[in-house]
Amino acid sequence: MATKFNGLHFINPLRPIEGDGTCASYGPASGKMATLVIATQREITAAGIETILHAAGYRVAARCACEDDLVRSLDAYRPDIIMLAENIVEREATRTVSRLRARNCPVAMIFLLEEHGAIAASDLVNLDVEGILLSGTCATSFIDCVRSVRHGGKWIDPDLFRQLAITERPSQIPRSLSPREADIAHHISRGLHNKQIARELHLSEGTVKMHLHHIYEKLRLSSRMQLALSMTSGARKVVSR
Repeated sequence: MATKFNGLHFINPLRPIEGDGTCASYGPASGKMATLVIATQREITAAGIETILHAAGYRVAARCACEDDLVRSLDAYRPDIIMLAENIVEREATRTVSRLRARNCPVAMIFLLEEHGAIAASDLVNLDVEGILLSGTCATSFIDCVRSVRHGGKWIDPDLFRQLAITERPSQIPRSLSPREADIAHHISRGLHNKQIARELHLSEGTVKMHLHHIYEKLRLSSRMQLALSMTSGARKVVSR
């Protein structure tokens, strides 16, 4: 059940139910139920996201339709994660994220991208968020992203990787990379996971991880997200965090 106050939708916490009718345990491994705030102008989208999150054991504290509402919710609830839709920030994604970060609230952010062509790959690289999702992604990818971000990881929608690989000309492979490292970097840009890369290149998963570590060091990158986006023609400059 939700109540509305000053433009905010406050959601009472619900206990998720498993398929066999029993009460599910809350999702986060830490034992503390993670709290999220959803920021999007699309009410139906917000309701769908809320349903998926509750089913996976997460709590939605508020749904916001504008940046001012989001700021108030951030101060009031101190959520673990913000789901920030592109329609809230419009053409000022980087500035909006920076303003939210400046409030000194240790919150993770997942950016909901409505269509991949709306923001250049270079802007996505420099966007200070922990996750990027296409708004039409499947529920499984959605929860995978939230879970990864909740545990301190970085996550980007595999479908976004694939779309960038199709529509944008790959950038020139840095000369500092070995042929094997270049192969792995290319596969990362296609959205493949380490296990898939290992299978395609006939390597062990441990060897792929070792090469990735060397790639990050050579290119001065800090995440898989930065590597993948930097492999597109639009990402000419990568800013390490």
